[in-house]
Amino acid sequence: MSRSSKKKSTSNKQKKAVSKVSSFYNNFWHNIIIVFAVAKRYLLVDFRYKFQLVVEAGWTAVNVIVFILLGAAWQATSGEDLFIGVPYDMITFFVVSTAFYTVFGGTTEGTVNALPEETSRGTLGLLITNSVTPISVLIGKYLASTVKYLFILIVVVVPALIIRGAYPKSLELVWASLIIFFIAWLFMGSFTLILASISLIFKKTETFNKVGLYVLRFISGAIVPIYSFDESAKIFGIPLSNYLIWFPATFCLEAFRWLFIVPSANSLNTGGVSSDKGNFESFESVYGVPIKSWTLSDPVIQLLLVINIIIFIGAMLLVKKMTTISRRWGTIEFY
Repeated sequence: MSRSSKKKSTSNKQKKAVSKVSSFYNNFWHNIIIVFAVAKRYLLVDFRYKFQLVVEAGWTAVNVIVFILLGAAWQATSGEDLFIGVPYDMITFFVVSTAFYTVFGGTTEGTVNALPEETSRGTLGLLITNSVTPISVLIGKYLASTVKYLFILIVVVVPALIIRGAYPKSLELVWASLIIFFIAWLFMGSFTLILASISLIFKKTETFNKVGLYVLRFISGAIVPIYSFDESAKIFGIPLSNYLIWFPATFCLEAFRWLFIVPSANSLNTGGVSSDKGNFESFESVYGVPIKSWTLSDPVIQLLLVINIIIFIGAMLLVKKMTTISRRWGTIEFY
């Protein structure tokens, strides 16, 4: 091969490589634009039906009241032994978990029903023909639902949290709360995509979705304190809560309770225990999680972020795979 032909071959390879990178870049931003367009569409629909918004806010308010009463009753009958080592009581326990699942329970339920609803309206095929893939619908709906339920959270649940004194007491705790929220948002997005992918194959999955969400609530400690099983359930001599706390939803929910209650970040770690909130133990000493700073530089936070990003990518690939299967089986309309 002559020198000129080698140069042409090298030049063609470089052009193809540049073309692939350019194509990937264009497709990526095209998909981002579609996702935000879908999110905008769902937001307009959600806030247009104000009566439905009022009903959901009212239902959230009922949940707050019920769980405050339940927490007061539990507190009165359980005694103080249940709360050794933790800075909150049962009322705060339930109010924070209600706030957590107001956002993430609502977004999950709304998102997993998005594809069946579009199918029943006959609009799913129209969306697909306009380059809107099922995964774009799901992520767009998840974004829109997050905004909607954050609005309900601020209007309905935040006042109850403030009354209970459950809110970040310093800027450092605010930033830590935002980091934990993002981790929880990623994990719940993954969980939602996994549930929603099943609806691509089996259209009637409402009961299955509710069961999945209920199991998640229980495992994450939203219903029963995970540390209440420590005396009766130990594995290799280690309390059960020290294992469950590594489950992302459990970690995030329990972290929110501590971040909203402790007076300073030092109270969360082994560096010191505050005296103005009582002589409670640190987060690390209770759950065995070696957190030091609650910032992005902390190895535990970095590990949780990496794990949840991987899970989220895996969930998106699962939706893509299920979309291919559903097209082959004819369980989703493609025109």
